[in-house]
Amino acid sequence: MSKPLLLCIIGEFLFLSAVCQNDLVSVKQDPKLDANLSPSRNQRINPKYNTSINPAFNWNYNPAENPGINPDSTTSINPNGNPGLNPKQSELLNPMLNYTLHPRSATWQGRYLFDSTDNMVAFITVASQNILLCFDKQGKWTCYFVKTAKGTYNQFQLNGQWTGKFLCPDSLEGYNLFNKEGVWTGSHVK
Repeated sequence: MSKPLLLCIIGEFLFLSAVCQNDLVSVKQDPKLDANLSPSRNQRINPKYNTSINPAFNWNYNPAENPGINPDSTTSINPNGNPGLNPKQSELLNPMLNYTLHPRSATWQGRYLFDSTDNMVAFITVASQNILLCFDKQGKWTCYFVKTAKGTYNQFQLNGQWTGKFLCPDSLEGYNLFNKEGVWTGSHVK
C-alpha cells in the first residue's frame, strides 16, 4: 500500500471518528468543541488544580472518609436496602421497562461520560433526581449511580453492588469520576 493512500485512509478514519462523536453528542455538551467543558483545558473543573472538588483534599466528597455518603455505612443510599433507589426493582427507573430512559429512545435527553481525552465513552440518563443510569456507546445498560446528601453519586453494578467509584461535582454543571481510592480517573460527565 502506498504511503499517500495510507495517509488518506488514516485521515478518513480520523474524520469519521470525529463525525461519529459529533453525531452522538450534543454540541452544548461536547468538551472537544467547548474548552470550558474539558478538564484538560479548564483548570477550574480539573480536580488536579481545584482542590475544593478533589476528594483527596475535600473529605466531604470522599466516601472512604465520610460515612454519611458511604453506602456500606448508610443504608438510605444503598440500593440493596432501599428498593426505591434500585432500577432493577423499580419499573419507573428501569430502562428495559421504561424505554424513554434508554439512549436509543427518540425522545432521549441526557448527559455523556467522556474519557480523559474528551472522547465520549458512555451515555448517562437522569432517571430521577437521585438516580443516573449509564449505558455504553452501543446502548447496553452497564451500571447506575445513586446520589448522596453531598451531591456526589456512588456507582453501582446492575446487581446492586457498590463499585467503590463515585462522581463528584466539578464546580460547573458536570461531574468527575473517581476510583475507590479517591483518585481521579480522568473521566468526566457533561
